[in-house]
Amino acid sequence: MHPKQICTDIQSMGSKLVLEGEDLFIENPEKIYPEIEELVISYKVRIIQFLRGEYSQKVHSIKQTIDKIVDFYHEGCPVESKINSWLQHDEKSLRMLMILWRELYDNGWNFNEPIANYEDEHTNKLVNEVYERAMTYFKGGKA
Repeated sequence: MHPKQICTDIQSMGSKLVLEGEDLFIENPEKIYPEIEELVISYKVRIIQFLRGEYSQKVHSIKQTIDKIVDFYHEGCPVESKINSWLQHDEKSLRMLMILWRELYDNGWNFNEPIANYEDEHTNKLVNEVYERAMTYFKGGKA
């Protein structure tokens, strides 16, 4: 989910996300549902990047692509999917994803939550490489 959408949704409830230094606060937290607060916590790092102006549309496209790959695995790797077709034809990307999952796990991530708060410089490099390989494949080139 795009951090801008999270901020907009919270504002529509009469609350606001405020950045103070490295901390993110919810003004009037009593106005939002606990599930929304959990969403904010799950995407805290990306929301902070967005509020600082460091979250471009290109960054969102990359993050969204990796989030879709995580969802693909949550869905049990549906055979009739574009992601499955790509990974069947691009072993290097599949290996890179395995390394990415391990790196995220080492950073404290578990497979039942978004990866947003567990990314670091190394995982971001892997994410960018996987994204580029995926876009090359889906645009008809060889990954």
